[in-house]
Amino acid sequence: MRPGIGPLRIAVAVLAIAAVVIPTTAMAASEHILIPIENEPAPWEFDDPCTGEAVHGLGIENGVLWVTDLGDQGIHVRVDVRGEADLYNAGGELVGRWTYRLHFGNQFPPDGQGADHMTASGPLEYANGSTAIVHVFHSHVFAKGDTEKRVRDWASCGGNK
Repeated sequence: MRPGIGPLRIAVAVLAIAAVVIPTTAMAASEHILIPIENEPAPWEFDDPCTGEAVHGLGIENGVLWVTDLGDQGIHVRVDVRGEADLYNAGGELVGRWTYRLHFGNQFPPDGQGADHMTASGPLEYANGSTAIVHVFHSHVFAKGDTEKRVRDWASCGGNK
């Protein structure tokens, strides 16, 4: 399963920029950066937890990305967006439209350790007229030295009508 990565790509870009710009501000106590997200494309690919069918699509997201630079103490990134995605099955047939809120957050202390977590949740209106609440989750934990420690991706279904 691959969650929407529009905000994740933005977060990675911000972290790359921060790696270049932030050393010059390392002496400051903390710096806060706010970046608006407007009509950002976000690809989705996951197994629909309500039907078990693999779905994919391209969402459009709007919201905000916050970066808190703590100098030599690390970086925190938070993304809060609302999005919509038309989801299709492997044969290219429309499965439905998913309207969701996505929250992404991470903490990267020094030494490459840290974690990021993403939750996206909202109603999926199926092409057949039924509706369900779909929740998609992602968790990624790094040990010191930027070593991958644990990755979990999962989804759940609720309120299927």
